[in-house]
Amino acid sequence: MSHDTTESWQLPQDPFLPQDEPLLPSFLDTEACLCQLQGRPDDNRKSGTRNMAWRCFGNQNEGYEKPLSGKWFLTTDGANSTSADILRIPINSAAHPPAIDKALQYDNKTRSLVPITSSQLSVWDQACTALNNTAFSTTFYQAAAESKRGDAPISAAPCWRAGAIPLQIQSVTDWQTNGCIEGFLCPNNTVNSLPQFCPPIEQCQMARLAGVVCSWDSVNLPMGVFEPIVCQGGHYCPVEDKGKKTYICPAGTYCQMGASTPTPCSVGSKCPEGSTYQLFIAPIGVLIALDVLLIIGMLLLRHRKKRKSDALGHQEPLLKTSKLMVNGIKSAFKGHAYNKVPKNQEKESENADLEQEITLMNATYIPRQQETWNGFQAALDIPVNALMSPVENRHNLEAGMTAEIRAFVESMRKATDTSDIGLSFGYFDLAFQPKGSARPILQNVTGEIRRGALTAVMGGSGAGKSTFVNVLMGKTPYTSGRVLINGSPGKLRRYKKVVGYVPQDDIVLPELTVWENLLHSARIRLPRTWKDAEIRAHVTAVIDCLELSHVRDSLVGSVSKPVLSGGQRKRVSIGMELAAAPMAIFLDEPTSGLDATAASSIMKTLKAVARLGISVIVIIHQPRMEIFEMIDDLILLANGQMIYEGPETEIQPFFERLGFHFPPHANFGDVVTDIITGNGRGYKKIGDISKDALISHWAASRQAQRSNTNTNDDNTPTQTRSHTPSHSRSASASSTSSDTAAILAVTPDFPPAEFTTAANNNDNNNNPYLMPPNTQNRRTSVTSLLSNPTATNTAMHRVLKTRGAPGWRQFQLCFSRAILQQYRALSIFWFEMGLATLAGFLLGLAEHAKKGVLFTGNYHQPYAILSVSSDFRSAPEMALLVCIAIGLVGAAPGVRVFSEELMVHRREAEAGHSRFAYFAAKSAAVVPRMAAACLHFTTPLLLLSATIVPWGVAFLANMLYFYCIYGLASGISMVVKREDAPLFATMISLIVGILSGAAPPLSTVRRWHMEWLWRASPGTWLAEIYFGQLVSPFRYLYNVDQAAEMSGYALDHLWRNMLVLIAIGTVYRVLAFCGLFVGKRMRM
Repeated sequence: MSHDTTESWQLPQDPFLPQDEPLLPSFLDTEACLCQLQGRPDDNRKSGTRNMAWRCFGNQNEGYEKPLSGKWFLTTDGANSTSADILRIPINSAAHPPAIDKALQYDNKTRSLVPITSSQLSVWDQACTALNNTAFSTTFYQAAAESKRGDAPISAAPCWRAGAIPLQIQSVTDWQTNGCIEGFLCPNNTVNSLPQFCPPIEQCQMARLAGVVCSWDSVNLPMGVFEPIVCQGGHYCPVEDKGKKTYICPAGTYCQMGASTPTPCSVGSKCPEGSTYQLFIAPIGVLIALDVLLIIGMLLLRHRKKRKSDALGHQEPLLKTSKLMVNGIKSAFKGHAYNKVPKNQEKESENADLEQEITLMNATYIPRQQETWNGFQAALDIPVNALMSPVENRHNLEAGMTAEIRAFVESMRKATDTSDIGLSFGYFDLAFQPKGSARPILQNVTGEIRRGALTAVMGGSGAGKSTFVNVLMGKTPYTSGRVLINGSPGKLRRYKKVVGYVPQDDIVLPELTVWENLLHSARIRLPRTWKDAEIRAHVTAVIDCLELSHVRDSLVGSVSKPVLSGGQRKRVSIGMELAAAPMAIFLDEPTSGLDATAASSIMKTLKAVARLGISVIVIIHQPRMEIFEMIDDLILLANGQMIYEGPETEIQPFFERLGFHFPPHANFGDVVTDIITGNGRGYKKIGDISKDALISHWAASRQAQRSNTNTNDDNTPTQTRSHTPSHSRSASASSTSSDTAAILAVTPDFPPAEFTTAANNNDNNNNPYLMPPNTQNRRTSVTSLLSNPTATNTAMHRVLKTRGAPGWRQFQLCFSRAILQQYRALSIFWFEMGLATLAGFLLGLAEHAKKGVLFTGNYHQPYAILSVSSDFRSAPEMALLVCIAIGLVGAAPGVRVFSEELMVHRREAEAGHSRFAYFAAKSAAVVPRMAAACLHFTTPLLLLSATIVPWGVAFLANMLYFYCIYGLASGISMVVKREDAPLFATMISLIVGILSGAAPPLSTVRRWHMEWLWRASPGTWLAEIYFGQLVSPFRYLYNVDQAAEMSGYALDHLWRNMLVLIAIGTVYRVLAFCGLFVGKRMRM
């Protein structure tokens, strides 16, 4: 058995307990050696007087057994005395002190005291110093007195617990090698008083079970005089002092329990003397300064905006007065200063005034008075003559344009690089059948849409209207047939940059003004060669022509919180497309949800836009009579097939030839809707009125027309005869349609060949299967166009190539818009900041009682037995709470990044906007918001929890977790319905936080072979960062490797974990970006 093992079976030495009654002057030195004044063993004089010397020995048992062992020190005064005199000297006498500079040992060979040249002393005696340790000696004297009185030597008791037997925990060899372990205070331990463990008293036992070091009056207490004690918090125990001294932590540093060196406070932190943690003052100052600057900046911007608005409001009456004066003088010189207002114009003016009056009652803004002109609708007041040539009518139209309309037209021509700013569409045997569907949605659809015409697509539910329009716009690829654009075949998606689409709902950004919505659309979609001044001029012309000048700087608002009226919102929606200078505009039920006056005004505007040359195609349902008469051409569908395609003026004769009767003064829109939906029994008493019958009639008319064309020798269609509708209509309405046709017939249109006819054949006038006369007036066949592409294709290619801002510019514009949106939603921003602050405050408050001590491990051997109850869970649990708190704070705002405007994005993407530029800009624009929320969360958290995690590391880790949560919420918003997305995102963020490895521990999960699932969660990586930062600094004191093994976390992978969080957040965003393409289908 080894020496150390033998020692472990012996009771540890108690140097304070006299082994024998001390009769000679005695004291304990600094190494707990017992020093006694004796006569020199080498003084052989026969007389009773002998020279005196001090003998110091470590092991008292051995020292009494071997009276000549130990170290010998001569007295400083060279005193001599008899043995009897020595016995009369008190044991605590300080007379005749030892000369400690020269230690001697007894040489048995020479039988004399000789200098110590070779170590023949025991390990216990070698340590003796002969320096009086008054504290040790006092205890020794008290124990000796108690023994002398016959009392129990309580003063020398090694343990405070009565009857407790100490356990030596460190061997002589270990003590000589390592001494007192770093982080501990061993004031009474020497080689002769080795560290011991004493059973704790009851109160301290309870404290240790609770994970707390036993203390009294905030001072750590050992359970015995020779038991090491961990260094007091607020103090440090330097290694160079071998655990004998403790120092108070100086100002500017802090010392947690067990500190061997003071830890410098971070820059901007406060650490008074004796601090156990640091107070992060600088982040609080930064946070307050940031909030104050934000508030001041917002107030200044609002004040500036108010002053600008007041200045404009003051200048407006002066500018208007001067303008009216100039117009009056001009009119006077022309001789018609006073004109009689037509009754219909007076009525429209009254209606407009009434609408403005109602708007003023409901809106939160005060619109300026409207000018006397009617925007685009002024183009309808320009007189035209159907007998004139198209060139003459165009000249008259341009001569009669107002300055605003002229500016718009010139801008459109510049954008389209042509004088003909519209698109024409030709389609032959068009069909569409979805994959997996047994029946087609569209089939046998043949016809044309003329350039510069107002074309309406009508049909019942399921008739295929939307599919037909989507095919023409290139959104839906047709499965068979052919489509020509401006007489040239090609992929329809190529033209999406010059085709506008206005959805049924007014999809605009409510946080932006009218001007900002239109300007953004223009900057993205107009030619990239345009300067910003040209873009602004074009947008100004659009706003003026749409009669939105008085609400130009008003927010659009949402449906739930309206700012503009319904008609104005619809005009803004149309304006967003006109601002992009489209050559054709498709509108889905533009009058839906509007009152009769607003619907009529919108349709007049569209009619005027078509008159200027832009092709306008609307899906409309049961229009009122006034609106029905504004339509140039009609396309009627049922069951995905054609019922009628031709001029609106010929719809009544066409159906009357089929036996239908139009009641006098009836709304033709209602009558036509009833007929094409198979509900026309009230208009045809006898015969088949089904939709299939109507489709068959149209197919038969096509076949008859094809046969009629084949019998024509020269294959040249002649001019049709004029046709006057039999029903009662206003002359103005009829002439408007025909006149517009005359104006817009500038370039050859392109109908299918079977639409041509020899209209001078009188035998066919009463054929019920013959197509309407004006429908027969088509000049170019599909066949000829297919074989003879025009030079227009080259010009169109040039236009399409320059359309749209480059990707970097789109990113810049979308980023600026996103920042502006956040500025306009200040209440939501401050609510989020308040929620982040509250979450950080409550979490920090919950951890405040621990004073930053969030990890307690087992001490290194051999002091492990002194450990209090270990705490491996506080660090992962804090990380868990951080994950949950950030998830609750960031999930809902992360959803709002995209979910609130997915419809707007889809509309923009279909118009040619870069999806990547939009997504990247929105993701980048929210980074400052994430940083602000992280700052508001991290600052109170670290201030109250007082953790030893560096503020910068904690902020960066929390920021990256915010990054992950925002990315996760963005992905969820792509695939979950808007109203459900915040709840789903919050729930999934909660699940992700729970999978942080706190409970169950990651080590347990590893045994389940499920660690990959936990590692897929960003919460695990954040928890590993916190665990490493909270545990690794105590590596010198605790067995942190044991803690890492039991918890399952790695300790030293800080930057690897940071990079993994970046990677996870980026992957979430990649998935969210993919959701932009497929998310609509999943949300449905």
